[in-house]
Amino acid sequence: MGKELERMKSKDYDIYKSAILAANESKDKEALRQIQLQLIVRYGLDNDDVQRLLKLFRYNV
Repeated sequence: MGKELERMKSKDYDIYKSAILAANESKDKEALRQIQLQLIVRYGLDNDDVQRLLKLFRYNV
């Protein structure tokens, strides 16, 4: 079967949240795209934390 996805630690959530907010502030869509890709690959789209973080995106990437 597929590889087991990681569980997100609260420290990692805070780091991702800060990075997303900074990228939103600077209107850096490429950074947001990279963050989105990293979240999905590492944790999967079914992860509740990933879903909450993706809702913070100010821009579509």
